[in-house]
This record gives sequence, structure tokens and C-alpha cells, in this order.
Amino acid sequence: MPKHPSSAPVFIKKAALSAMFAISLLTTAAMPAKADIKIGFQVPLTGPAATDGKSAQIAGQMAVDDINAAGGVNGEKIQLVTYDDQAKSDQAIFTANKLIGEDGVKLVVNGSYSASGRAAAPVFQQAGVVMISAYGVHPDITKAGDYNFRLVHLGPPQGAATALYIGKTLGLKKISAITMDNDYGQATMDGFVGAAPKYGVEVLNKYSYSLKDRQFGSIVASVKRDNPDAVYATGYFFTAGPLVAQLRAAGITVPIIGSQAFDSEKFIEIAGPAADGTYIMDSFDRDRKDEKLQKFFSGFKEKAGYSPEGVAAITYSSFMLMADAIKRAGSAEPAKVRDALAATKNFPILEGTLNGFNSLHEIIMPISVNVIKDGKFKSAGMITDLDAFAPPEK
Repeated sequence: MPKHPSSAPVFIKKAALSAMFAISLLTTAAMPAKADIKIGFQVPLTGPAATDGKSAQIAGQMAVDDINAAGGVNGEKIQLVTYDDQAKSDQAIFTANKLIGEDGVKLVVNGSYSASGRAAAPVFQQAGVVMISAYGVHPDITKAGDYNFRLVHLGPPQGAATALYIGKTLGLKKISAITMDNDYGQATMDGFVGAAPKYGVEVLNKYSYSLKDRQFGSIVASVKRDNPDAVYATGYFFTAGPLVAQLRAAGITVPIIGSQAFDSEKFIEIAGPAADGTYIMDSFDRDRKDEKLQKFFSGFKEKAGYSPEGVAAITYSSFMLMADAIKRAGSAEPAKVRDALAATKNFPILEGTLNGFNSLHEIIMPISVNVIKDGKFKSAGMITDLDAFAPPEK
């Protein structure tokens, strides 16, 4: 039987290649692959706050898509982990624990109302998870600890800035005040009532309503008896719309100044022509000549079918700020991201320029004001006296 001298070498070559392939597999397996950076997202997708929640969700996804399309952060992509908190305290705690325990999330944007952020903040603090509250305004959110930040003006400073604007810019003195009786409404109204005397503003009477109210007959009648120079009201767009419409229908023609959560296309839709002339505090200048703002505005409208409001803009900005802090920290490690956020200076966001954070991680930046004209948001100026509405340091 003839010998085949090439047989043995072929076998040896195959064996050697197999061994090399196995070593290659082991080496590859031993090399840590870069994982996505998870950012948790609490947002009200059902319940009475679902309209704001939908806008926040669209804006948050837009931000993540923009970040990833630009190469991610430090070579890693952002993965969004979203839960519906229904804007309820119990759901905020439940979803916070899911984000921490099941998803291993270390960084979170809370795109929900004050009650949700207030409930979730201590849970994240205890776990060493960084949270940016996009638009929850209750003081307890940042008081929960140093891992919590806020990207909207705190409720009491918003109220104080409103008193300044009414007294000095508008030159109005006698005010009827109407407040929603939840965390957001009360915190903001407290700031207004406390600062009003400083600017010669007299609060004739203060009236309160619940989140469920849509008929305001008794309040409207009382305001008419007050005969004020203006009306200041806190509330969300779905309470503000009926309230403003009913005030105007009763023949009350004085200026109405609304709180930050009036800032919604839905407010104009609900109130109709009655919305015209309403001032909205801590809004954002939609006409500002800023390329990123205009790109966001057109992109959001294309996706949502309607123009973005304040909650959308500030949620987008929250994700962009978080990504920038990760980049500056050179890591997604929470303590390093926390320190990078705290050191933020002159960061451009959709609402303007964020000067920075104070020791309680409250934002330091001017407050913009809009007024509704012909069914459109128009800039009505900027409140730049930062000392007049400086957030507390403790």
C-alpha cells in the first residue's frame, strides 16, 4: 500500500489551526466587551399626566438617538430603560426599585411630576444612583441627598421670580392668587406669597383647587368680587385650560400669569381664544436663534405631530446634560458622574445657558417668560436678577 507523505502534516496543520482557533476564542471571551450605558427613565405614560409623559418620552428618545448617532459617550452607546410611574408616589418607588434591582441602572432621568420625583429621590440616594429631575419642582427632591439634581427652577424661586415680574415688569399691585393643592402648586405659590411684599404686590385672596377639578365657578365668582389688577395661578395645562377659559367667560379681563406647567400646546387647545394674553413663567423662548433648539423643535414636531412644550425641551436637555457629565467624568460610575454634574458651568441647554448648580444641586440660570398671542407662544422677556430668586443652599 503506497505511503502518502503529506497525510501526517495535513493532520498536524489542522490540529494546530484548531488549537489556535480555540485559544483565539478564549482570548476573545476573556476580553471585556464594552456594554451599553443604561439610563433609567421614569415617565408618566398613563393617568392624568400621560400627555406630558408622552411628550417627555418622545423627547427623551430623541436625545438618546442623537447621542448614539454622534458616536455615543466615551465609545459606548446609551440604552434607555423606561418605566411608567403614572406620576404616582407608589409607582415611582416601585419603578425605582426595579431600575436598581432588576436592571442594574446607576443613572436616571425622572421625567415626571413632583410627587414622583419626591418619592423616588431617597430610593436612588440610598442606592447611590444619580438622578436628574427634569421638571419636578418640590424642594424635597434635591434635599434627599447629593446624588439628586434638578434641571428646572425650584418651585419657591419660580414663585419669587413671578412676584418680581408682576410687580416690577408689569407694574401690577393687587393680585388674586389661585393654587393647585399639590406639591407643585403649593411650593410655587409659597414662593410667590413670600416674595410679593418685597415688590409692592398685595395678595388680595388665595384660592385653592384639586387636581381633579375642572369647574371653577366659585373661585371665578370670588376673583370677580376681588376686582384685582391681575390673577396669578399655578396648575397643569389640563386644569389651567378650563380655569382660564372660565375666568375670561366671566368677564375678567385683567392679565393672567400662569406657572411653568401652563407651558403646553394643549393649554392653548383647551382654553381656545381665552388663552391669548396669558403670561407663562419659566417657559422657554421657542424663537431663540439657536440651531440645536430649532432642530429639536422641527424633529419633535415631525415625530409627535405637535410642537414641543416645556416638559419636552427640559427632558431632552436632561439627557444631554447626563451624557455630557459621563463624558467629562470619563466614566459612567455614579460618584464620578455626580461630581461632574456638580461642576457643570455654562452648559448650553434648549432653554438657554445653564450657569451651574448650587450646593443643593439646584440650577442657577435666568427665567424666561412667554405670553400667548394669536394662539402662539411669544417671548415676553427674561428675568436675570439671579439673586432675587436664588435657590436655597440647605
